[in-house]
Amino acid sequence: MEQIQLQLQEIELLQCMYPSKDEFRIQDVTVLADMYQYVNGEVDTPPRNLEFTVQFVLERECGGNLVFQVDAFFPIDYPKCRPVLSVKCGQLLRDQNKELNRDLREYVCTLENGEICMINVLQWFQDYGLKYTQKTEYTNMDETTAKGKINAAKYIFSRYLIHSHHIYGKDKRRNILEWAGELSLSGFCLPGKPGCICVEGLRADCEDFWSRTRLLNWRKITLRHLEEFQVEGEAEIEKLRCFSKFEEMNFDPHTCHGGRENIMNKGKFYQFLVAHACQHIFSYFFNIEGQISKQEI
Repeated sequence: MEQIQLQLQEIELLQCMYPSKDEFRIQDVTVLADMYQYVNGEVDTPPRNLEFTVQFVLERECGGNLVFQVDAFFPIDYPKCRPVLSVKCGQLLRDQNKELNRDLREYVCTLENGEICMINVLQWFQDYGLKYTQKTEYTNMDETTAKGKINAAKYIFSRYLIHSHHIYGKDKRRNILEWAGELSLSGFCLPGKPGCICVEGLRADCEDFWSRTRLLNWRKITLRHLEEFQVEGEAEIEKLRCFSKFEEMNFDPHTCHGGRENIMNKGKFYQFLVAHACQHIFSYFFNIEGQISKQEI
């Protein structure tokens, strides 16, 4: 019952966002009627799975529009389980459509079960749909110039400071730890409210981490600050690291609001940063200057 109610809420929202029949179409409207009867207690038999299509247009700066069609299938237990989605765009080549669908599946897998997700999915298209028609930066360069630019970018050390409204979900925290390890990044993740993430390493790896992380289902997440340094080789990168590894930290959090919100001990967090010679990043997370009290020394 609860899952069907959430599905209906999401459908009503989509109908408001896409009022035209050309934009939003339910494959079998009798399924929708059955869903309302079920939640109103008029029938005992659960309804069939809901299928619908959303169509929208993205405008390109160079002219011409891209028309995307997203076909969605809601299992009866959605949003406890993930929806089945596919997308096609007549203006894209076959390989581009394949890449788009592959990236869509990967994004959907990052979403937490139990939460409706179609609005996030459609926003993902708004943010990234046009990239599948864009050429790479090096397409029109000669080989020597392109290699030179790639090698120059390869040895740039970066430090990304990411601030989230909160970090609670186990799936998010696991993804953050796994991705940082996979990309050989060092730094830390502070779960709770707010959530703070610091990653450092090669610029390409930090960019990859941020691209993956921001696609997770967040209430709010921002890249507060980034630092970059040109280096001669990978050995210099190790010298610039403030942290030897990436780990999840916990600084005596206390709970409030019924035990849901974990608020960190900012004093101990600042001590931790001082110990790693990077206390300057404290103000980027909290918009205040940190200091150590006499009791904490």
